[in-house]
Amino acid sequence: MISILGTGQVGRSLCEVLGELYPTAPLRLFNRSGRTDFPLPPGVTVRSVDVTRAEALTEIFREAEIVCCCTDVPYPEWGRFYLALSAALVAGLRGSSARLVLADNLYSYGDLGGAVYTEDLPHAAATRKGRIRAELLTAFAHHGVSDRVAVVKASDFIGPRIHKGVFGVDFLHRAARGKTVFLPGRTDLPHAFTYIGDLARAMALIAFANDVYGQVWHVPGTAALPQRDWIDLFETALDRRIRYRSIPPAALAVAGWFSPFAREVRELGYQFNQPYLLSAERFTARFGDIATPPHAIVRETMDWFTTQSTPA
Repeated sequence: MISILGTGQVGRSLCEVLGELYPTAPLRLFNRSGRTDFPLPPGVTVRSVDVTRAEALTEIFREAEIVCCCTDVPYPEWGRFYLALSAALVAGLRGSSARLVLADNLYSYGDLGGAVYTEDLPHAAATRKGRIRAELLTAFAHHGVSDRVAVVKASDFIGPRIHKGVFGVDFLHRAARGKTVFLPGRTDLPHAFTYIGDLARAMALIAFANDVYGQVWHVPGTAALPQRDWIDLFETALDRRIRYRSIPPAALAVAGWFSPFAREVRELGYQFNQPYLLSAERFTARFGDIATPPHAIVRETMDWFTTQSTPA
């Protein structure tokens, strides 16, 4: 049994990829509501669960061979949520023989000053969100269960169904309507993005490989294109010019006085004011390069976007 915790953008994509690669593998989904807003493959069920409850996760782990954790909450809720999730995941691992595949980001590494993020870096972030993610990861080693955990790290998401992201739904709506779009930091610097489908495929491949646990894996990404190069690709797809403006760090700092989200984002400004580069050498040596080309990412994103109803 494979259990997926969370049915948001990552969990849904993982469900689709698992059905494609391993159609006979039994699969079960878990989220807060016990419902999904997308059709489930035959035989796949969804149940309600509070992933911060150790007893609930222990039961899920005991019924599964592999648990894939794809949960997330808004930034302001991270502190309380991930502290409880960490304890619940550890309890599930200690109370079972199941293995865990954890979807993660690059925050735990912190600011490298433009150097390349590699898979052997320490989790030494100084930011609030980086420390939260680092504590989640170090808890596995502290409790002696890290040998059954595979951490799959991705950069900023791009692709269909992205709601929080530089090129997410808000960007697409504004660009399609001819409105000015706003991009964080400098738009001329190389920046690694991760296609959501590539993260899902990486997690699916890792889940069924016996020699990958106890390690950190980076998802192969597209060439680290500057944001303005992505604008060019979206202009071609839309067949229209996209007006854009850069949001400088000072403006984000001011916005933080009024917006909790902006306040949380501003500590991550280093990602967009220097090169943000990702190496996935460990993954490509084991599984090959699965990165989707930029033009294909934009095409699939626009194909999805054009099927969505336009909000009022």
